[in-house]
Amino acid sequence: MLSRLLLVVAVVASLASFGQAGSPPTNKDVAFTQRAEIGARWAGMGGACIAIVDDGSAIWYNPAGLGKIRRIELLGTLTNANLRIETSWAGRKSSSSVSTTRFQNASFSYPFPTYRGSLVAAGAVTRATSFDQYLNRYGAQGYHDIEEKKVVLTAWSGGFAVQVSPNVFLGGEGHLFTGDLDYHDQLWPWGSCDEPAVFSQTGDLSGYGGSLGMLYVSRFISVGLTLKTPQRITVEGEEVWTDAGCIRYNPPVKYNIDLPFSGAIGIGLMPPNFTIAVDVIYTDWHQLGFPGGIRDESGNFIFDPTTDLRFGVEYTLPILPLRFRGGYSYVPLALNVFDAEKNRTNITFGLGTLVESSLAVDVAWVHSCFERFSPQDEYREKRTLDKGFLTLTYRF
Repeated sequence: MLSRLLLVVAVVASLASFGQAGSPPTNKDVAFTQRAEIGARWAGMGGACIAIVDDGSAIWYNPAGLGKIRRIELLGTLTNANLRIETSWAGRKSSSSVSTTRFQNASFSYPFPTYRGSLVAAGAVTRATSFDQYLNRYGAQGYHDIEEKKVVLTAWSGGFAVQVSPNVFLGGEGHLFTGDLDYHDQLWPWGSCDEPAVFSQTGDLSGYGGSLGMLYVSRFISVGLTLKTPQRITVEGEEVWTDAGCIRYNPPVKYNIDLPFSGAIGIGLMPPNFTIAVDVIYTDWHQLGFPGGIRDESGNFIFDPTTDLRFGVEYTLPILPLRFRGGYSYVPLALNVFDAEKNRTNITFGLGTLVESSLAVDVAWVHSCFERFSPQDEYREKRTLDKGFLTLTYRF
Protein backbone atom coordinates (compact mmCIF):
# COMPACT_ATOMS: atom_id res chain seq x y z
CA MET A 1 0.00 0.00 0.00
CA LEU A 2 2.40 2.66 0.93
CA SER A 3 4.45 0.93 -1.29
CA ARG A 4 3.16 3.02 -3.75
CA LEU A 5 6.54 3.91 -2.48
CA LEU A 6 8.78 3.73 -5.35
CA LEU A 7 11.67 6.18 -4.99
CA VAL A 8 13.55 7.69 -7.91
CA VAL A 9 16.12 9.80 -6.13
CA ALA A 10 14.55 12.67 -4.33
CA VAL A 11 17.70 14.69 -4.14
CA VAL A 12 17.63 15.03 -7.87
CA ALA A 13 15.35 17.95 -7.30
CA SER A 14 18.60 19.81 -6.69
CA LEU A 15 19.10 19.39 -10.43
CA ALA A 16 16.77 22.31 -11.09
CA SER A 17 19.66 23.80 -13.02
CA PHE A 18 19.17 21.08 -15.64
CA GLY A 19 15.57 22.19 -16.06
CA GLN A 20 16.80 25.78 -16.57
CA ALA A 21 19.05 24.53 -19.33
CA GLY A 22 16.04 23.23 -21.22
CA SER A 23 15.54 19.68 -19.91
CA PRO A 24 11.95 18.76 -18.88
CA PRO A 25 11.50 18.33 -15.10
CA THR A 26 11.45 14.53 -14.99
CA ASN A 27 14.24 14.80 -12.41
CA LYS A 28 11.55 15.69 -9.86
CA ASP A 29 10.03 12.19 -10.10
CA VAL A 30 10.16 10.41 -6.75
CA ALA A 31 9.87 6.67 -7.19
CA PHE A 32 8.58 6.00 -3.68
CA THR A 33 5.21 7.57 -4.50
CA GLN A 34 3.78 4.37 -6.00
CA ARG A 35 2.47 1.18 -4.42
CA ALA A 36 3.86 -2.03 -5.87
CA GLU A 37 1.68 -5.09 -6.48
CA ILE A 38 3.03 -7.98 -4.41
CA GLY A 39 2.31 -11.60 -5.39
CA ALA A 40 0.76 -12.93 -8.58
CA ARG A 41 -2.70 -13.65 -7.18
CA TRP A 42 -3.29 -10.10 -5.99
CA ALA A 43 -1.52 -8.51 -8.95
CA GLY A 44 -3.93 -10.38 -11.21
CA MET A 45 -6.83 -8.76 -9.34
CA GLY A 46 -5.63 -5.21 -9.88
CA GLY A 47 -3.95 -5.08 -6.47
CA ALA A 48 -7.38 -5.08 -4.77
CA CYS A 49 -7.06 -7.39 -1.78
CA ILE A 50 -7.10 -5.46 1.52
CA ALA A 51 -10.31 -7.22 2.58
CA ILE A 52 -9.55 -10.69 1.19
CA VAL A 53 -5.77 -11.32 1.40
CA ASP A 54 -5.15 -14.69 3.09
CA ASP A 55 -1.51 -15.62 2.42
CA GLY A 56 1.95 -14.34 3.33
CA SER A 57 1.47 -11.26 1.12
CA ALA A 58 -0.83 -9.97 3.87
CA ILE A 59 2.23 -8.77 5.76
CA TRP A 60 2.51 -6.08 3.06
CA TYR A 61 -1.14 -5.40 2.14
CA ASN A 62 -3.01 -5.89 5.43
CA PRO A 63 -1.29 -7.70 8.32
CA ALA A 64 -4.66 -8.68 9.81
CA GLY A 65 -5.06 -11.07 6.86
CA LEU A 66 -2.29 -13.24 8.30
CA GLY A 67 -4.87 -14.46 10.83
CA LYS A 68 -6.67 -16.38 8.07
CA ILE A 69 -3.65 -18.66 7.48
CA ARG A 70 -4.32 -22.13 8.89
CA ARG A 71 -1.24 -24.08 7.68
CA ILE A 72 2.50 -23.39 7.76
CA GLU A 73 3.23 -21.56 4.52
CA LEU A 74 6.19 -20.71 2.30
CA LEU A 75 5.66 -18.19 -0.53
CA GLY A 76 7.94 -16.76 -3.22
CA THR A 77 7.50 -14.51 -6.28
CA LEU A 78 9.53 -13.66 -9.40
CA THR A 79 8.73 -10.72 -11.68
CA ASN A 80 9.72 -9.59 -15.15
CA ALA A 81 9.23 -5.89 -16.01
CA ASN A 82 9.46 -4.19 -19.41
CA LEU A 83 9.32 -0.36 -19.43
CA ARG A 84 8.99 1.62 -22.67
CA ILE A 85 9.20 5.44 -22.74
CA GLU A 86 8.16 7.45 -25.81
CA THR A 87 8.90 11.18 -25.84
CA SER A 88 8.32 14.20 -28.06
CA TRP A 89 10.48 17.20 -27.15
CA ALA A 90 10.17 20.32 -29.30
CA GLY A 91 8.86 18.12 -32.11
CA ARG A 92 11.68 15.55 -31.92
CA LYS A 93 10.45 12.03 -31.11
CA SER A 94 12.47 9.41 -29.25
CA SER A 95 11.87 6.07 -27.57
CA SER A 96 13.80 3.89 -25.14
CA SER A 97 13.17 0.74 -23.12
CA VAL A 98 14.57 -1.45 -20.37
CA SER A 99 13.77 -5.00 -19.21
CA THR A 100 14.54 -6.65 -15.86
CA THR A 101 13.79 -9.95 -14.12
CA ARG A 102 13.99 -9.99 -10.34
CA PHE A 103 13.04 -11.87 -7.20
CA GLN A 104 10.19 -9.89 -5.65
CA ASN A 105 9.22 -11.38 -2.31
CA ALA A 106 9.40 -14.40 -0.03
CA SER A 107 7.52 -15.06 3.19
CA PHE A 108 7.19 -17.66 5.91
CA SER A 109 4.00 -17.84 7.98
CA TYR A 110 3.45 -19.94 11.09
CA PRO A 111 0.01 -20.42 12.71
CA PHE A 112 0.41 -21.26 16.40
CA PRO A 113 -1.85 -23.95 17.88
CA THR A 114 -4.69 -22.22 19.74
CA TYR A 115 -7.72 -23.37 21.71
CA ARG A 116 -9.91 -21.05 19.65
CA GLY A 117 -9.41 -18.37 17.03
CA SER A 118 -5.94 -17.97 15.52
CA LEU A 119 -2.52 -16.51 16.25
CA VAL A 120 -0.16 -16.26 13.27
CA ALA A 121 3.38 -14.88 13.01
CA ALA A 122 5.16 -14.20 9.72
CA GLY A 123 8.43 -12.93 8.33
CA ALA A 124 9.03 -11.62 4.81
CA VAL A 125 11.56 -10.00 2.54
CA THR A 126 9.97 -7.80 -0.14
CA ARG A 127 11.22 -5.60 -2.95
CA ALA A 128 9.19 -2.56 -1.90
CA THR A 129 10.79 -0.65 -4.77
CA SER A 130 12.45 -2.19 -7.78
CA PHE A 131 12.79 0.53 -10.40
CA ASP A 132 14.88 0.55 -13.56
CA GLN A 133 14.67 3.32 -16.15
CA TYR A 134 16.57 4.33 -19.27
CA LEU A 135 15.41 7.59 -20.89
CA ASN A 136 17.11 8.82 -24.07
CA ARG A 137 15.57 11.95 -25.62
CA TYR A 138 16.40 14.75 -28.05
CA GLY A 139 15.11 18.34 -28.04
CA ALA A 140 15.46 21.70 -29.74
CA GLN A 141 18.79 23.54 -30.14
CA GLY A 142 20.72 20.28 -30.16
CA TYR A 143 19.74 19.25 -26.63
CA HIS A 144 20.28 15.57 -25.90
CA ASP A 145 19.43 14.16 -22.48
CA ILE A 146 20.11 10.65 -21.13
CA GLU A 147 18.73 9.60 -17.73
CA GLU A 148 19.55 6.21 -16.23
CA LYS A 149 18.00 5.30 -12.87
CA LYS A 150 18.11 2.18 -10.74
CA VAL A 151 16.58 1.97 -7.28
CA VAL A 152 16.23 -1.22 -5.24
CA LEU A 153 14.56 -0.87 -1.84
CA THR A 154 14.07 -4.07 0.17
CA ALA A 155 11.81 -4.37 3.23
CA TRP A 156 12.63 -6.97 5.89
CA SER A 157 9.35 -7.44 7.73
CA GLY A 158 8.01 -9.18 10.79
CA GLY A 159 4.30 -9.31 11.55
CA PHE A 160 1.52 -11.04 13.45
CA ALA A 161 -2.26 -11.34 13.51
CA VAL A 162 -4.74 -12.51 16.09
CA GLN A 163 -8.40 -13.45 15.80
CA VAL A 164 -10.11 -11.49 18.58
CA SER A 165 -13.65 -12.71 17.81
CA PRO A 166 -15.25 -15.10 15.31
CA ASN A 167 -15.42 -12.32 12.71
CA VAL A 168 -12.62 -9.88 13.59
CA PHE A 169 -8.86 -10.09 13.02
CA LEU A 170 -6.23 -7.56 14.09
CA GLY A 171 -2.63 -7.41 12.90
CA GLY A 172 0.53 -5.36 12.75
CA GLU A 173 3.94 -5.40 11.10
CA GLY A 174 7.22 -3.55 11.23
CA HIS A 175 10.02 -3.49 8.69
CA LEU A 176 13.56 -2.32 8.13
CA PHE A 177 14.69 -1.04 4.74
CA THR A 178 17.93 -1.82 2.95
CA GLY A 179 18.93 -1.18 -0.64
CA ASP A 180 20.86 1.00 -3.06
CA LEU A 181 20.37 3.59 -5.77
CA ASP A 182 22.30 4.55 -8.87
CA TYR A 183 21.34 7.66 -10.85
CA HIS A 184 23.12 9.10 -13.89
CA ASP A 185 22.08 12.07 -16.05
CA GLN A 186 23.89 13.62 -19.02
CA LEU A 187 22.77 16.73 -20.93
CA TRP A 188 24.25 18.22 -24.12
CA PRO A 189 25.04 21.07 -24.80
CA TRP A 190 26.05 22.69 -21.53
CA GLY A 191 27.66 26.15 -21.41
CA SER A 192 31.11 26.27 -22.97
CA CYS A 193 32.01 22.68 -22.07
CA ASP A 194 32.90 20.22 -24.81
CA GLU A 195 31.64 17.44 -22.53
CA PRO A 196 27.99 17.14 -21.40
CA ALA A 197 26.80 18.29 -18.04
CA VAL A 198 26.84 15.20 -15.87
CA PHE A 199 25.12 14.43 -12.59
CA SER A 200 25.38 11.07 -10.88
CA GLN A 201 24.53 9.80 -7.45
CA THR A 202 25.15 6.44 -5.84
CA GLY A 203 24.15 5.51 -2.33
CA ASP A 204 23.02 2.95 0.19
CA LEU A 205 19.46 2.97 1.49
CA SER A 206 18.25 2.21 5.00
CA GLY A 207 15.16 3.01 7.03
CA TYR A 208 12.09 1.74 8.82
CA GLY A 209 8.28 1.74 8.87
CA GLY A 210 5.24 -0.26 9.83
CA SER A 211 1.52 -0.79 9.39
CA LEU A 212 -1.62 -1.79 11.29
CA GLY A 213 -4.61 -3.69 9.95
CA MET A 214 -8.11 -4.83 10.80
CA LEU A 215 -10.33 -7.35 9.07
CA TYR A 216 -14.03 -8.15 9.50
CA VAL A 217 -15.06 -11.40 7.82
CA SER A 218 -18.52 -12.94 7.42
CA ARG A 219 -19.80 -15.58 5.04
CA PHE A 220 -20.40 -13.38 2.00
CA ILE A 221 -18.68 -10.08 2.78
CA SER A 222 -15.44 -8.87 4.32
CA VAL A 223 -14.11 -5.41 5.15
CA GLY A 224 -10.47 -4.47 5.67
CA LEU A 225 -8.77 -1.35 7.02
CA THR A 226 -5.06 -0.55 6.99
CA LEU A 227 -2.89 2.31 8.14
CA LYS A 228 0.70 2.70 7.01
CA THR A 229 2.77 4.67 9.50
CA PRO A 230 5.22 7.30 8.22
CA GLN A 231 8.23 5.66 6.58
CA ARG A 232 11.79 6.98 6.99
CA ILE A 233 14.32 6.25 4.24
CA THR A 234 17.95 7.38 4.65
CA VAL A 235 20.25 7.79 1.63
CA GLU A 236 23.99 7.84 2.22
CA GLY A 237 26.47 7.99 -0.65
CA GLU A 238 28.15 10.46 -2.99
CA GLU A 239 27.37 12.77 -5.89
CA VAL A 240 29.46 13.65 -8.93
CA TRP A 241 28.46 16.60 -11.11
CA THR A 242 29.93 19.07 -13.60
CA ASP A 243 28.86 22.70 -13.87
CA ALA A 244 28.94 25.08 -16.85
CA GLY A 245 32.62 25.87 -16.27
CA CYS A 246 33.59 22.20 -16.59
CA ILE A 247 34.37 22.08 -12.87
CA ARG A 248 33.90 18.68 -11.28
CA TYR A 249 32.45 18.17 -7.79
CA ASN A 250 32.39 15.00 -5.71
CA PRO A 251 30.68 15.72 -2.37
CA PRO A 252 29.43 13.01 0.04
CA VAL A 253 25.69 13.12 0.68
CA LYS A 254 23.38 11.96 3.44
CA TYR A 255 19.71 12.87 3.65
CA ASN A 256 16.33 11.52 4.74
CA ILE A 257 13.12 10.97 2.82
CA ASP A 258 9.96 10.91 4.96
CA LEU A 259 6.88 9.29 3.45
CA PRO A 260 3.53 10.23 5.02
CA PHE A 261 0.71 8.25 6.60
CA SER A 262 -1.45 6.32 4.15
CA GLY A 263 -4.89 4.89 4.88
CA ALA A 264 -6.95 2.35 2.95
CA ILE A 265 -10.27 0.55 3.05
CA GLY A 266 -11.18 -2.60 1.15
CA ILE A 267 -14.43 -4.48 0.61
CA GLY A 268 -14.73 -8.08 -0.54
CA LEU A 269 -17.82 -9.92 -1.75
CA MET A 270 -17.93 -13.73 -1.99
CA PRO A 271 -20.93 -14.98 -3.99
CA PRO A 272 -20.72 -18.67 -5.04
CA ASN A 273 -17.58 -19.35 -7.13
CA PHE A 274 -16.65 -15.64 -7.20
CA THR A 275 -14.51 -13.22 -5.20
CA ILE A 276 -14.98 -9.51 -5.90
CA ALA A 277 -12.72 -6.90 -4.26
CA VAL A 278 -12.54 -3.10 -4.23
CA ASP A 279 -9.82 -1.00 -2.54
CA VAL A 280 -9.59 2.76 -1.96
CA ILE A 281 -6.18 4.10 -0.82
CA TYR A 282 -5.50 7.70 0.21
CA THR A 283 -2.14 9.40 0.76
CA ASP A 284 -1.55 13.09 1.47
CA TRP A 285 1.69 13.77 -0.41
CA HIS A 286 1.72 17.35 0.91
CA GLN A 287 3.35 15.72 3.95
CA LEU A 288 6.18 14.20 1.93
CA GLY A 289 9.59 15.35 3.12
CA PHE A 290 12.95 15.39 1.32
CA PRO A 291 15.84 17.86 0.87
CA GLY A 292 14.76 19.07 -2.55
CA GLY A 293 11.49 20.35 -1.08
CA ILE A 294 7.90 19.77 -2.09
CA ARG A 295 7.06 23.34 -3.21
CA ASP A 296 8.05 25.33 -6.28
CA GLU A 297 9.48 28.86 -6.35
CA SER A 298 5.96 30.31 -5.93
CA GLY A 299 5.25 28.25 -2.85
CA ASN A 300 2.87 25.81 -4.59
CA PHE A 301 3.01 22.09 -3.82
CA ILE A 302 4.61 20.03 -6.58
CA PHE A 303 3.01 16.85 -5.19
CA ASP A 304 -0.74 16.35 -4.75
CA PRO A 305 -2.70 13.99 -2.48
CA THR A 306 -3.73 10.84 -4.33
CA THR A 307 -6.64 8.41 -4.10
CA ASP A 308 -6.05 5.01 -5.72
CA LEU A 309 -9.06 2.98 -6.85
CA ARG A 310 -8.53 -0.74 -7.38
CA PHE A 311 -10.98 -3.41 -8.52
CA GLY A 312 -10.54 -7.17 -8.99
CA VAL A 313 -12.57 -10.32 -9.72
CA GLU A 314 -11.68 -13.97 -9.28
CA TYR A 315 -13.74 -16.88 -10.64
CA THR A 316 -13.19 -20.45 -9.41
CA LEU A 317 -14.17 -23.31 -11.68
CA PRO A 318 -16.50 -25.60 -9.72
CA ILE A 319 -15.05 -28.82 -11.17
CA LEU A 320 -11.33 -28.02 -11.46
CA PRO A 321 -8.77 -26.40 -9.10
CA LEU A 322 -8.47 -23.46 -11.48
CA ARG A 323 -9.01 -19.75 -10.86
CA PHE A 324 -9.31 -16.95 -13.43
CA ARG A 325 -8.64 -13.34 -12.41
CA GLY A 326 -8.95 -9.87 -13.85
CA GLY A 327 -8.64 -6.35 -12.52
CA TYR A 328 -8.46 -2.64 -13.16
CA SER A 329 -6.90 0.16 -11.13
CA TYR A 330 -6.71 3.93 -11.40
CA VAL A 331 -3.50 5.15 -9.76
CA PRO A 332 -3.06 8.94 -10.22
CA LEU A 333 0.41 10.47 -10.30
CA ALA A 334 1.45 12.46 -7.24
CA LEU A 335 3.86 14.76 -9.12
CA ASN A 336 1.97 17.70 -10.64
CA VAL A 337 4.72 19.63 -12.48
CA PHE A 338 3.39 18.04 -15.68
CA ASP A 339 -0.12 18.23 -17.05
CA ALA A 340 -1.69 14.78 -17.10
CA GLU A 341 -3.00 13.89 -20.53
CA LYS A 342 -3.86 10.35 -19.47
CA ASN A 343 -3.40 9.41 -15.81
CA ARG A 344 -1.95 6.06 -14.78
CA THR A 345 -4.23 3.04 -15.20
CA ASN A 346 -3.52 -0.67 -14.81
CA ILE A 347 -5.25 -3.57 -16.56
CA THR A 348 -4.50 -7.00 -15.09
CA PHE A 349 -5.12 -10.69 -15.77
CA GLY A 350 -4.19 -13.78 -13.80
CA LEU A 351 -4.52 -17.53 -13.46
CA GLY A 352 -4.00 -19.91 -10.55
CA THR A 353 -4.15 -23.61 -9.83
CA LEU A 354 -3.64 -25.95 -6.88
CA VAL A 355 -1.41 -29.03 -7.10
CA GLU A 356 -2.24 -31.88 -4.69
CA SER A 357 -3.75 -29.50 -2.11
CA SER A 358 -0.30 -28.24 -1.08
CA LEU A 359 1.29 -26.24 -3.90
CA ALA A 360 -0.44 -23.19 -5.37
CA VAL A 361 0.91 -21.83 -8.67
CA ASP A 362 -0.20 -18.33 -9.69
CA VAL A 363 0.72 -16.19 -12.69
CA ALA A 364 -0.33 -12.66 -13.60
CA TRP A 365 0.21 -9.92 -16.17
CA VAL A 366 -0.10 -6.20 -15.45
CA HIS A 367 -0.25 -3.55 -18.18
CA SER A 368 0.27 -0.01 -16.89
CA CYS A 369 0.46 3.26 -18.81
CA PHE A 370 0.19 7.03 -18.49
CA GLU A 371 0.81 10.12 -20.62
CA ARG A 372 1.86 13.60 -19.49
CA PHE A 373 3.14 16.82 -21.03
CA SER A 374 4.83 20.12 -20.16
CA PRO A 375 3.61 22.93 -22.46
CA GLN A 376 6.40 25.36 -21.51
CA ASP A 377 9.02 22.75 -22.46
CA GLU A 378 7.14 21.52 -25.55
CA TYR A 379 7.51 18.08 -24.04
CA ARG A 380 5.24 15.01 -24.14
CA GLU A 381 5.87 11.61 -22.63
CA LYS A 382 4.14 8.22 -22.70
CA ARG A 383 5.25 5.42 -20.36
CA THR A 384 4.12 1.82 -20.78
CA LEU A 385 5.01 -0.91 -18.29
CA ASP A 386 4.26 -4.60 -18.81
CA LYS A 387 4.97 -6.78 -15.82
CA GLY A 388 4.73 -10.56 -15.37
CA PHE A 389 4.44 -12.39 -12.04
CA LEU A 390 5.03 -16.00 -10.97
CA THR A 391 4.22 -17.00 -7.38
CA LEU A 392 4.66 -20.42 -5.76
CA THR A 393 3.01 -21.06 -2.40
CA TYR A 394 3.60 -24.28 -0.47
CA ARG A 395 1.50 -25.17 2.56
CA PHE A 396 2.57 -27.93 4.94
